[in-house]
Amino acid sequence: MKISLKWLQEFVDVKEYFQKPEALAEILTRAGLEVEEIQNKARDFEHVVVGLILEKDKHPNADKLSLCRVTTGEGVVHQIVCGAQNHKTNDKVIVALPGAVLPGNFAIKNSVIRDVESGGMLCSLKELGLAKESNGIEILPEDAPIGKSFAEYRGYDDVTFDLKVTANRADCLSHYGLAREVACLLGRKLDDKILSLAHQSTSVGASPEHEFGLEVKAQDLCPRYTGLRLSGVTVGESPEWLRHRLEAVGLNSINNVVDATNYTMLELGQPLHAFDAQELKGQKVIVDRASVGEKFTTLDGTELTLTGEELMIKDTHRSVCMAGVIGGKNSGVTEKTTEIFLEAAYFTPQSVRKTMRSHGLNTDSGYRFARGVDPEGTFLGLHRAAEIILKVAGGKSVHDVHDFYPTPQKKSPLMLKVQTISERLGYEAQAPKFEDLMTRLGCRLEKIQTDEYQVLPPSFRFDLEIDMDLVEEYARLNGYDLIPETLPAFHAMPAAIDATYVQSYKAGQVLRGQGFSQAMGLALVGSKSQLHFLKNIRNLEEAGLATTEMPVKILNPLNEEQDSMRLSLSFGLYKNIHANFHQGNAVGRIYEMGKTFSFKGAGDYPEHWRVGFAAWGNLSSLWQKETSPVVFEIKAAMEALLRSLNITTYQWVNVTEKGHVCDFLHRAQNAILMVEGKKVGFIGTVHPVLLEESKIRVDAALGEFDLETLLKGQPRVRKAESLSRFPSVQRDLALVMVKSLKVGDVAKEIRKEAGPYLQQVDVFDVYEGDKLEAGQKSVAFRLTYQDKKDTLRDQLVNESTQKILAHLQQKFQITVR
Repeated sequence: MKISLKWLQEFVDVKEYFQKPEALAEILTRAGLEVEEIQNKARDFEHVVVGLILEKDKHPNADKLSLCRVTTGEGVVHQIVCGAQNHKTNDKVIVALPGAVLPGNFAIKNSVIRDVESGGMLCSLKELGLAKESNGIEILPEDAPIGKSFAEYRGYDDVTFDLKVTANRADCLSHYGLAREVACLLGRKLDDKILSLAHQSTSVGASPEHEFGLEVKAQDLCPRYTGLRLSGVTVGESPEWLRHRLEAVGLNSINNVVDATNYTMLELGQPLHAFDAQELKGQKVIVDRASVGEKFTTLDGTELTLTGEELMIKDTHRSVCMAGVIGGKNSGVTEKTTEIFLEAAYFTPQSVRKTMRSHGLNTDSGYRFARGVDPEGTFLGLHRAAEIILKVAGGKSVHDVHDFYPTPQKKSPLMLKVQTISERLGYEAQAPKFEDLMTRLGCRLEKIQTDEYQVLPPSFRFDLEIDMDLVEEYARLNGYDLIPETLPAFHAMPAAIDATYVQSYKAGQVLRGQGFSQAMGLALVGSKSQLHFLKNIRNLEEAGLATTEMPVKILNPLNEEQDSMRLSLSFGLYKNIHANFHQGNAVGRIYEMGKTFSFKGAGDYPEHWRVGFAAWGNLSSLWQKETSPVVFEIKAAMEALLRSLNITTYQWVNVTEKGHVCDFLHRAQNAILMVEGKKVGFIGTVHPVLLEESKIRVDAALGEFDLETLLKGQPRVRKAESLSRFPSVQRDLALVMVKSLKVGDVAKEIRKEAGPYLQQVDVFDVYEGDKLEAGQKSVAFRLTYQDKKDTLRDQLVNESTQKILAHLQQKFQITVR
């Protein structure tokens, strides 16, 4: 939110901070109102002044240029070359002198143009960044004072703060509201004369045919509604002072009526809406919920389909405004409008927030209503806006004022002891200081006893609800830096570290050691996007990952891409691949440990710990070129994790039925991990069609595993065995088999038939070529034998290898090459 210091100055004295705005920004930031940016308009127009053209001649060396002698009132005449032709002698103009820096970082300095010296520049509004188009240099009125700073002359000698206001401080979303805060922080007087408007009335009686009726049906969503009618207004361009005020804080001028309502909102924090009264059918305003399926067209022409939960302002025939959010095109103020119905109301924050989110709307009025508007300030805002409209658009106020407020909002008093403040903050609080700070906040105090007070917060401080809020206010206003640093007293032994956390941390260390970086994904996903990616969710269960087809839906989602909880880590990891690749990171290895969520019925939401992997692109450098499929790197990392967990009984199994493969994986490049006979997850290359749709031009692979199952029974004790004193014996076997035969199945049979002395089976070569028959391959195995009690004899090893060869020939028709 942007704040103008000149505007703020109307309510509290901050003159000295125009020269040192950083000091005021520091005070506000330390009080919890962070100043994100300071913009000093006067500095933007340094060395830009009002000048008078004394003489205009043609440039001696250029027909399209003019040579002007310009005075800026300091007794020095400047010779300036100008390209525009819309000026003449005795015109008042805007002069940028050497040293000025115009928008676009265009520095003005002494120069020579076509052999003629030029000491400055005559400016258009476009060149000053104040207009999009310009027909030439800006000609100023005859009464413009020569030599005066242009910023001061045009009212741009202002300083604006861009404030980051937290959601609980809606009372500071206006200049008057911030002035209250600044007056409190600086201990200065607040000019509150504007409050008298709430008790004034300058309206005249309305004729019966122009009287408006009011009916508030949805009183739970609209506790207060006020309105009045203005007659004989002339809609047109706003005066310069009003345009400058709005432009200083980032709002564009629309017309004098709308600008007046925006001015009031920025000044007092009360959003308003002006209706064309002649477009309101039936001479009646109705505040009620929308009809289900009703169509509504907003001021900007967007057509919305309403759900029936939105609060709407209606006439007797249709909806004319989405309450607190945006007006309707069918009743907006135009150049033809002469009769206005002006609305100021208090709509509940929950109602406005829900409407904005469900339709993806974001407006200045909705922003304020969603955080809370002071219901006691509604009537003040109505009369202030009416006063400005009558000033800038003419007309008169018709005595047709409505104020529906059947149940006034009341704050409950809070009880607090000064001793409580001391105990909570760790230093001694002073009763006089407490009284002073609470009074400056606008609270009413009643002393119950020496150390105890009854405090009634003001209506505009929605965040002061319990006694601890007052303690926090004391700390904030007195200075957080006064809170001493003290160690808490330890009266109990620290709780034991969660075993699952320890195991997860150790697992992460292993995976990082394998070259994978940890990713932290959001558990909130878009239900449609997730379903499009996963498609047949049952295939996750086929891989051993428990889930359900129905995701856990969020009751009040921020947007459609965060409307449910994730069913799988793979979707988020694939989004990481997509984002990284399209940001220029063509190679990556990441893993994620996190929960997935399922829905099994009312109140039953199982959570599952998973570990997921994503790998894309081939690692290469001057020293090596990686060409193996990236899916093998996930396989290697997973096997390293299994070894660290002392899990030795596992197997990678291909899915025989292609319909059971996860839809986002390649049908022929995937496998399921079996750990001790149980499915625990999958690895696979991402489906090429999916990569093509996402325009990912490198190979990519995903993996996801049930971490709960892997960590069950951990830590497993590793059995220690003494090293054998006897040498090992190796035998190499080159076996010829059909290409379709899995090497893992052959190795499994070798281990089964080899006998007790076989320690290890390794594959060190695979050959497929013209020296073999078609459809054949040669696989070389290295068998390592060892007896831990004696030296092995060749006879025992040879008998074992012969037995293996005979078994393989009988079962798989394998021959020795």
